[in-house]
Amino acid sequence: MRAGLIARGSAALASLLLVALVSRPAPAAETAEETLRVLYRIALSAEMCGFPIAPRQADALGKAMNRALSETGLEGEAADQFYRDVDGSLESEGWDKVCAENGDWARSYRSLLAANTR
Repeated sequence: MRAGLIARGSAALASLLLVALVSRPAPAAETAEETLRVLYRIALSAEMCGFPIAPRQADALGKAMNRALSETGLEGEAADQFYRDVDGSLESEGWDKVCAENGDWARSYRSLLAANTR
């Protein structure tokens, strides 16, 4: 009986450890890279699609991009390549789709712009 309790307890502990490993937050660099990717998408969309962005929002977006870039640790060519990758990703999605006024990205753009330029 005691052996059965120990075995079940060990299995439960292993399950908890697995859940903890799977659900733990991403490392800061990955989070910063994802943030930077979103910020670049916002900036590129404003430029390429003509999505509205107020001067105050553009300033706040630039500051947020600088902060996120610093947090990623990317510099020089690696930072430039990251930007080109985001640009290429948008291009491969198709600017018509990305810029569609009532498309998924346009709706996301408005909410993401507001959230990242407070």
